Amino acid sequence: MRLTTLRADLLLLAAAVIWGSGFVAQRLGSEHLDAFEYNGLRFTLGTLLLLPMLRFAPWPAHASRADARRATVRGGVLAGCAMVLAANAQQHGLGSTTASNGAFITSLYVVFVPFIALFASRTRLGWPVWCGVALAGAGLVLMGVDRDFRVNPGDAWVLLCAMLWAFHVVIVGRFSRDAEPVRFSLIQLGMTGVAALAVALVRGEMDLAAIGAAKWAVLYGAAFPVAAAFTLQTIAQKHAPPTHTALILSLESVFGMVSGMVFLHERPDMRKYAGASLMLGGVVVSQAVKTREQRERERADEAASKSASGAASGTTSRGPSA
Repeated sequence: MRLTTLRADLLLLAAAVIWGSGFVAQRLGSEHLDAFEYNGLRFTLGTLLLLPMLRFAPWPAHASRADARRATVRGGVLAGCAMVLAANAQQHGLGSTTASNGAFITSLYVVFVPFIALFASRTRLGWPVWCGVALAGAGLVLMGVDRDFRVNPGDAWVLLCAMLWAFHVVIVGRFSRDAEPVRFSLIQLGMTGVAALAVALVRGEMDLAAIGAAKWAVLYGAAFPVAAAFTLQTIAQKHAPPTHTALILSLESVFGMVSGMVFLHERPDMRKYAGASLMLGGVVVSQAVKTREQRERERADEAASKSASGAASGTTSRGPSA
């Protein structure tokens, strides 16, 4: 079935819902397991759950096998390096903050992505990005700094995680067009699981009693946020416009707050609601509002991409391969 923009957007929305609800599992898991122990278990198990999908994972037809393998391996390894750092920073932070704060602060990766693009491609930042940064920064202060001007250490860790996730998004966007999504996901998820488990073992953190107490949080975190959502992102990002991707995935913050309220009985005060609104507004402004120069550049990039894709598809044919 051909994946249209609408279907790609729906897949991204499903990933946002899953990741939002995943903050509940991560928060519950942090009550029993350290960050490396929890992530090592859920990412390793998630990788194993994804392995059967290799049977239904043909190499992309629009690229040569060599190009597809190169994009899959290089992209998967680079994305895995970013994921190892981001996932463990996030989990460490969630041990001392709420699911709501974790979800909204994590969503700031959308605001950081243009700054990475600035250094990677020398792309000039338009006024919408700066407005988005100002709104998101004000919201971050309201959510993460209390009335005595003290910063919650957990929020600081999650902010670091958001910066690292921005690198991950850029890497996925760079390689996803030619990479095979299931193999790409297996590489990055497997790297994260093995690295986190290795650190947990070296530090002597593996506790069977604690693992048993957190088993449902581990299983949910492995099956849905890890195995399902990261694969949905990789598949959908091939076909969804970058603005769609950023805006839809930013809804993860809303679903995270709602999940925290429903399942963890979190009750944010008006200060946090105001901060969350400003942060979400900053994300939307930075992505949805385009300058004339940006619109012209995006149209040119889209036309070039379609032309290249059409030329490749006319000369390359591939069948399923494991």
